[in-house]
Amino acid sequence: MPIINNVAYSWSMITLSSTALGIDEGSTTLEGVSGIKWNKKRKIESNYGMGGKPISRGFGNITYTASVTMDYATQQMLRSTYGSLMDIGEFDLIVSFANPMASDDWTTTTVTLKGCIFSEDGMESKQDDTDITHEFDLNPFDISIGNDFI
Repeated sequence: MPIINNVAYSWSMITLSSTALGIDEGSTTLEGVSGIKWNKKRKIESNYGMGGKPISRGFGNITYTASVTMDYATQQMLRSTYGSLMDIGEFDLIVSFANPMASDDWTTTTVTLKGCIFSEDGMESKQDDTDITHEFDLNPFDISIGNDFI
């Protein structure tokens, strides 16, 4: 587990930013986001020869998946600007992890979800919900992982 000055990475250290959505770096405009997921996956298969044992490996395509869970107020804020979420077009979403209690030589880890685009717009709710949220696929074109030294 990554530890910075005896503090583990946690949800409170995550910042989302996207200039295409009108969100500045470090902005809290998307405060209603309660979940973010991303995954990179490469197809790897063993190649077989004599004796039925693997003799090498073959590498296939890399696929990228990501999603964001937003409350209804955040969804409506985006809809009021763009109409439907599906009308937003492609955007990059930068996920930053920073420890505000760290020393002067701390690093910010970033993951950039590139070329995201919403393929749906909807909501769901049921009796006794106290917070209406929905998870939306981001359909990223690429995912870049890097560190920025502050």
